[in-house]
Amino acid sequence: MIEIGVQTKGIIPDKSSDEAIHFIKEAGFTKLDYNLDVFLKIADLKKNHTESFFSNDIEALRIYFQQYVEAMEKYGVRASQMHAPYPVRIEEQEKVNEYVQGLVIPKSIIIAEVLGVPYVVVHPFKMQGFYSRERERQENIEYFKMLVPLLKQCKVKICFENLYGGVGGRFIEGVCADPEDAIWYVDTMNEYAGEELFGFCLDTGHLQIAKRDPYEFITKLGSRLKIFHIHENDGVFDLHQMPFTFGAEKGYGLDWDGVIRGLKEINYQGTLSFETFPCMKSYPKAMASDVLRTIYKIGEYLAEEIEK
Repeated sequence: MIEIGVQTKGIIPDKSSDEAIHFIKEAGFTKLDYNLDVFLKIADLKKNHTESFFSNDIEALRIYFQQYVEAMEKYGVRASQMHAPYPVRIEEQEKVNEYVQGLVIPKSIIIAEVLGVPYVVVHPFKMQGFYSRERERQENIEYFKMLVPLLKQCKVKICFENLYGGVGGRFIEGVCADPEDAIWYVDTMNEYAGEELFGFCLDTGHLQIAKRDPYEFITKLGSRLKIFHIHENDGVFDLHQMPFTFGAEKGYGLDWDGVIRGLKEINYQGTLSFETFPCMKSYPKAMASDVLRTIYKIGEYLAEEIEK
């Protein structure tokens, strides 16, 4: 049975653990995408900051996240996934790279175990515009191989995500934006691990920016598709609005019929998880509950269409 989830960004840690999980459950959601990335800002990484929430020892982090475990149990909500901090690699910032790759991502995997999160989204290195695809693949594989023992120990899996980049003031396809590239990463890592420790998180907004066909991407991924980041944009900027915001008649909106057909064809039974917090900021705070319920109703509609 398909369940509906939503990201915690903007809800956690802005509310207490109990308030946040209750707020999500009241809107109808039974799953959540825990945004661990809110604890380490991109702007701070770009300023070479290597002290953050993740600098706490692991036992302190375990204690901190126990409050969310208790709140999820109280309200009958489970985490379908987690978003680890990103970027994992910044060109010519080796101190930051060592911090994120050597400390932040491993601790994120351990936190996922604490929260009972099965899949952690970890962005692969984006190296387009600097190096060849061959070098990008080589450095990514070398890094993710190092995480395999920890994944096995924590019983947690990593999902790669389709990304885009920016060069010369324009967007270009990033790592895993091509379905064949995505398949190569998942299959290569699973073959190395000797078991299925890697899957894929399909970001619908990134599909839109890269002008990729959702039906083709989904059907090519097949069972490798484990989780989602569902949102929409105008085809130009990564706006993270709710599906159907831009409409299909002018060619701005995503092909949601293609998404439905693709998921139906591969018999997708996972969570439809919305990455739509920015659209909630578009409305007055007093409407937050109504907006979140609307997002949930869109999820219900998509699930019903897929399961027909």
